[in-house]
Amino acid sequence: MRSLLTISILLFSFSIALSQTEGSDVSKVPEPPKAGFISNVVFQFDNRNERYYETRGRMNGLKLGLEFKKRLRTGFGFYANNDHFIISEPKVADRTRTARFNYATFFAEIVFYRSFRWELSTAGAIGSGQIEVNNYATNEMIPKPIGVELFEDAKIRDIGLNAQFKIFPWLGIGTGVGYRHVNGISDVGLLEAYRDPYLDFKLKFFLGYAVKSIFNPDAIEAEKEYYDWRRKKRHEAFKSWLNHD
Repeated sequence: MRSLLTISILLFSFSIALSQTEGSDVSKVPEPPKAGFISNVVFQFDNRNERYYETRGRMNGLKLGLEFKKRLRTGFGFYANNDHFIISEPKVADRTRTARFNYATFFAEIVFYRSFRWELSTAGAIGSGQIEVNNYATNEMIPKPIGVELFEDAKIRDIGLNAQFKIFPWLGIGTGVGYRHVNGISDVGLLEAYRDPYLDFKLKFFLGYAVKSIFNPDAIEAEKEYYDWRRKKRHEAFKSWLNHD
């Protein structure tokens, strides 16, 4: 959580510094950017930091989908541990095992705040996957593999809160926190291991804006001008409210 707070503060400070260098006439009303029914293509890499009991793990993900009216995103996400991680269940001393979790989800994300560079959203996902477990004998000095188990059709429900900052119109970075609930398999120890909050870091490519950057850069400048005007207009309204007798 400290990493999330530090990154958020740095990004916010960077955004304020950039916005202060942009000048525009507040009295001039720019035309709002047009949001088509399909406003963008989702192409996003996720890197999640998780904990399985006392073991720190990592989950890598890829999201593909579509954005509608600049407010709703839907599509599919694909996630997998980058390695087998030790599952050390509390009060279970006679078992040593490692596990790797792979799954796919259908996601929906709603944007509730947007500026030219910043965005806040909430997301949910449902899906299923499988957990591959390597079991080891513990009655010897060196653990010896004794078998592999495969738990299929694990059910996933996921909810999270995300923040995003655009470095360029076509490239953004983000962070978020969430909780994944796992069900559908008989092994309670694995269920508890993967039912845990996570912290993720995102790298996002905006393919629609990449195309605009090449073929219609004026549209991006017009959108930037509108959001800058709206920010300054809100700032003026807030100052007026503070000074109101």
